Formats: sequence, C-alpha cells, structure tokens
Amino acid sequence: MSKKNWMDLKAWLFKHKAIDDSISSPQQINRLDLSGLSLSELPENFAVLSELIALNLSNNQLQSLPQSMESMTKLSNLDLRRNHFSKLPKVLSSLPLSSLNLSGNMLDDVSEINECSDLRVLDLSVNAITTMDGVLSKGNELRTLNLSCNYLKDVTDLLAILTNTQRLDLSGNMLTQIPETIGEMGSLVELKVSDNMLEHIDDKLFTLGIDSLDLSSNKLYWIRLQGMEELGNIVLDFNPIKHIEVSDDFAPYLEEFSCDGCGLKSWVPLKSEHLRVLCYSSNELMKIPDEIGHYTKLKELDIDGNEIVDLPDSLANLLELKTLYIDGNPLSIGARKVIDILQPEICDIHMKRGITIENAKEEDLEEMAHLLSILFAIEQDFEINYDKQYAGISKLFHSQGKELLVAKHEGQVVGMVTMQRLISSAEGDYIGQIEDLVVKEDYRKMGVGSRLINKMRAIALEHGYKRIQLAADEDNANALRFYSRRGFHQTHLKMYHYK
Repeated sequence: MSKKNWMDLKAWLFKHKAIDDSISSPQQINRLDLSGLSLSELPENFAVLSELIALNLSNNQLQSLPQSMESMTKLSNLDLRRNHFSKLPKVLSSLPLSSLNLSGNMLDDVSEINECSDLRVLDLSVNAITTMDGVLSKGNELRTLNLSCNYLKDVTDLLAILTNTQRLDLSGNMLTQIPETIGEMGSLVELKVSDNMLEHIDDKLFTLGIDSLDLSSNKLYWIRLQGMEELGNIVLDFNPIKHIEVSDDFAPYLEEFSCDGCGLKSWVPLKSEHLRVLCYSSNELMKIPDEIGHYTKLKELDIDGNEIVDLPDSLANLLELKTLYIDGNPLSIGARKVIDILQPEICDIHMKRGITIENAKEEDLEEMAHLLSILFAIEQDFEINYDKQYAGISKLFHSQGKELLVAKHEGQVVGMVTMQRLISSAEGDYIGQIEDLVVKEDYRKMGVGSRLINKMRAIALEHGYKRIQLAADEDNANALRFYSRRGFHQTHLKMYHYK
C-alpha cells in the first residue's frame, strides 16, 4: 500500500463524512458507513482498508464493485441494499462474507452466490429472482435467508438443502404450495410465506419446531392445525378459509393467534392456555364460546367487525385483558354490561367519542403541517421543516385531483391522510396515491387510522380508481403491519428519489 493511495482515499472518505480527523491510518477503520451518498462507484484504492470487517453501502447507485476489494480478507458483513446491481459483483466470491444484504436491486440471476461458502445471513429480497435452483450448495451454512418479493414459483429443491436455516422469508412470491421437502428443515424456527398463492401445505410443516409462522394473504380454503409443540404465534389473516381443523396436540404453548379477514363463521378451538393475543377481526362470527374464559393470560382481544350480539359471562375471567377491540358488532345491552365488568384500559367502544372524519378545510392546514412533523420524525427519507410542510400541504389543498381528510376531536385535528390522483399506464386509467397518514399519539389504537383509510378507499371507489397505492418506510414495522392488516400488499417495485 502506497502512502498516496491512503491519503487520496482518506480525503475521499473525509469528503463524504465517513471518517473524522482522528483517523491516521487505514488499519484503524474496521467498520464503515457509506450509505445514502448517491455513489455510482468506489475508488480503486478502496481496498487499502484491509482491516475492514463491516461495510454499509446501502442506498447508493452502485452497479459494480472494484475487483481490488478481494484483498479485504476480513470483510465479513456487507450491506448492498437498494443499489442498481443487475449482476452479482464477481469480487463477492473472493470475500469471507458471513452476512450479505442485496435487497432492493435488479438481480435475476444469483447463481454465483454458490461460491460464497461462508454465508450465514443472506438477504435477496425485492429483486427479480425466478429460481434458486443450483444457487446454494447442499452443505451451506445459512442461518437466515430472505427471498421475499421475488418471482419464485417452486422452492422444492431449495428447501431440501436448507437443513441449517433457522429463519426463512418467502413472502411476496408466486408459490402455490409448501412442498414435502419442508420436512428437511429441521432447524427452522421462523417461517414467513405471506402474500403468495398457497393452496396446499404439506403435513411435514407441522412436524417442525417452528416458533413463528405467517401464512397470511394466500388462497387457503382449508387447513388442519396439528403438532408444532414449539409454536408461539401464527398468522392466517386474509385467507378465504372455510374450515380450520385443530388437533388436540396443536401448539400447547401458543401465545398469539390471528385470523383477520378470513370470513370465519365459527370459533377456532385452541387448547393453549398461554394465549396473550387473539385476533378474529372482520369475520362472520355470531357468538363467542364460553371456553374463552380459559384464556386467563389474554392481554389483547380483537373481535371487531363481526356479527356478535351476546358475550359469555366467562369473558369476565380475563383479568389480564388490557386491550379489547369489539366495535362494529350489534352488541346487546347484556354484552355491554360484560364489557363494563372487564374494564380494560383500552376498549374501542369506551374510547373517546365524537371523533369525526371530514374533508379538510383551509383553516386546518396549520395543524396538518404540525402533524406531518410527527410523521417525518418516524420516516427516514424526509426531514422536519414546518415551513416546507405547510407550503406543501397548502399547495396540495389548492390542487386538482386531490383528497384531504382529517380526523377531529373537540374541534382539533388529531389525524389526517391525503390522496392524489395519478394516471397509470399499466392500468390505463386513474389510480389513487395515498400519503401522509398520521394520528396523534394520544389518539392511536382507537381506530382513527382505520377510519381515515376506509373513508379514503370509499372515495377512491366513488371516483372509479383502478387501484390505490401507498409507500411506507420499510423500517417502520408498526406501519407495515397496519397496512397489511387492511388489505395492502407489498409489491416488487421500489421508490427512488433524485435531487
């Protein structure tokens, strides 16, 4: 390594605010963050950072990496999320990587991953991968594999060689079945297969020691739940399930069960006495069985949007219940008395009344701009600037093809959402772009966000929009869960900003 190479690289790193003046030699740098700098290439002398262990290059515009990086013999953690890679950089096979993140690129062929034999964590989500056949060797050491939001139709051969994998995410693909080879994954503890087209699940799945299972938003009409002694939570939301059969040995220590929006007409008889969260929202239940009183550890119960008239007295046994969603049911006077006995801290029929959803007026704009500051404090891609937020919401208010809704309580704006009309070449017509959904903290968990979204969906339907779409921060888990629970599904598309 020449001194000039290091001094040139030091100046480059300093310019990008990646290091400070205290760094006098490349050997002092073992972790480096160069994310979000719009980099299109790395300098060839980058490889002088021979002690580098972890490198973050996410949110740039890279299409390749310098081959000289093969001399970085200690680099084990590499983050290449949200760049412009259409092919795998050849230098990857020369690096001792244990963790590699290539999420959000433009990859369709990842076969060269086979040469990265030390990988323990691999993220290939949000690409254009159609097959994983031949990509991994039988002796791979992968512990975590994320293949969500690709175009996979068959993972039969893949599952057979993931014998060491503990966490697998296949959500957002085109799978129609979980094949028999799932039984080879004896180390699996977490499986996500939401947003596919699953119609069949092999019984071998239920022989595994899985702790967390997400099968939401598929095409499951029937399912038999059995075994799975280690299972702690299962999500079956938004499947057209006509019947759920439960064996006596199913998940004796289950803590969370969710069947939101499945069209269920009858209660699922779960044996676990460890349930803490139970969700039957937006189904067709007409009654709650007395057996619910056995769930004495239940902390959250969501049965809103059903056809429930009466509640069993045994519901009063749920002394640890803190959250109860039960609005949207034709409850009798007797049922309301049972709720009064419960007195949970948060019950949506006891929450603040008088919250209205209405079209925004010009005098609401100041309060809406302040609400946007709350939103932008959460989302990493935006900055808080009241003057800009006020100018933006004002221009939107006076523009054509827009909808602005506010939630108000006692004359104050406590929530908001906006929608703009766009033209989609794919749909050949108008669509709605939903943005700026935010609710004041004191008014959350009161259904305000749901009412805003539902009202905006109704408006989009009135206008004849072919679809509605929105963007959410991928690190905002609460927002992602909120939208998915309300029928929004993640797509393969990414959003890019240019300034």
